[in-house]
Amino acid sequence: MTQDRTMPKSRGKVDPSLLAHGRYGTDDMADIWGPEKTYQFSLDSQSVAVETLSDLYPEIVPPSHKQELKEAASLDVIDPARIREIEDKVRHDVVAINTAWGEKVSPGAAAHVGKARTSADTTETAKALQFKRSIEVIVDSLENLRDITLEKGMEWIDQIHMDQTHLYDALPTFAGRPLMFYAEMLQSDLNLFSYVYENSIKGKWADATGNHHSAVDLGIDGIKLQEKYCERLRIGYMMAPAQIPGREFITDIVYALARSAETMRNLAFYIAWGMGDDVDIFRDMDPKKRKGSSAMPHKDRKGGNRIVEEQTESLSNFMRGALTTSLSSCTFRYGRDLSGSASDRIMLEDAFKFTDHVTRNLASVVFYLGLNSERLMERVLRTYGIVTSERVLTYLTDLRRTENPMTRKEAHDMLGELATRAYNEKRQFRDVLAESYDVTSRLPIPLIKEITDSLTYVGQSKEVMENTYKMYHGIKTLHH
Repeated sequence: MTQDRTMPKSRGKVDPSLLAHGRYGTDDMADIWGPEKTYQFSLDSQSVAVETLSDLYPEIVPPSHKQELKEAASLDVIDPARIREIEDKVRHDVVAINTAWGEKVSPGAAAHVGKARTSADTTETAKALQFKRSIEVIVDSLENLRDITLEKGMEWIDQIHMDQTHLYDALPTFAGRPLMFYAEMLQSDLNLFSYVYENSIKGKWADATGNHHSAVDLGIDGIKLQEKYCERLRIGYMMAPAQIPGREFITDIVYALARSAETMRNLAFYIAWGMGDDVDIFRDMDPKKRKGSSAMPHKDRKGGNRIVEEQTESLSNFMRGALTTSLSSCTFRYGRDLSGSASDRIMLEDAFKFTDHVTRNLASVVFYLGLNSERLMERVLRTYGIVTSERVLTYLTDLRRTENPMTRKEAHDMLGELATRAYNEKRQFRDVLAESYDVTSRLPIPLIKEITDSLTYVGQSKEVMENTYKMYHGIKTLHH
């Protein structure tokens, strides 16, 4: 590779009060979630509604009133404390936002606040706008992790490595090959986010039951109004919503987050497994060393406990619960109930903040991951070459390799016995094969030595790695 390395994205310095539970999040997510951010997204959805209505029907909302309302629809103008004060009295967030907004404009302009709208037209659209921006942030972070993982894999394209299946030594490959698997799975998560971004972010402007009653009273086409409104916001909408769009769309988004968390969990576990003393193939090369344990100073040699990897597992656990909650919240009493509202407010903010936090931290772990080359070689050579038994099996049953090919069952049974003998007696597999007439009568000794070399039996590992890198590195998921 000749290109510059992709650097991990920083989580940024964020006021702890804007983090999930004072600990988890990034600067980008802090700009999207939180009570005051939600107020602003609500004002944005209202402001664009006024703008759309005025542009289509200036006789209903004069352009001067539109401009006045647009300029006032900002927390730089409206004090969030005033919104909270009103909400404490009326116990309704949208009423509080609209009242505070109306106080900042002339009576004529205030008459258009909330015109032809119900509260869900604001809250659902504001939520859709938060989803849109949040997915853009998450996708950018996942692309960063994917590219760093691909680059690390290519960095290790010549480092021999023993793959395992069922925790048993299986077949030789290269140390970067497993990372290509995880990178391709991250790409599949990104593909899912692309679908969700295009199909599951739903705004709304259709009144209290989704049938545009107020629009009709104003003498306008509510169906066209919703279409132009959501088109301007670059979000989708339902033709036949209830008071809210179907809650299954929110579950799509939560599933995309949860699925990505599962992929990252697998990658993180693989790294933690390789860092452990029993495997010991990885090294933590992060120059920012941390303490390993308050009671066990010797853990410092490993760069501390595997906090990020285990936190990634924690994210996966959390998202499994969030997905269950979201699926349960699909239950909906037509045309409106609030059974999913509170859980949305609690769960969604935490889900996005926690996911972005973990994604960026994991990217840093991969970026600074190093290899223990000596241990990698040792794990290949400890097999005495028996991991080439599949190759020998292929040769013994191939009419092109021998004039007297064995049946697959005969060869399989025999090689199982010979491999077991070599391992138990701590002898090279080639030497044990050379003592078997059934083998030497079919394959010459020089060929036996060649095909039992574990260091060269790597299949198309390099080609797979190169192709995966070319297919996915640097590609953009969203076109926005």
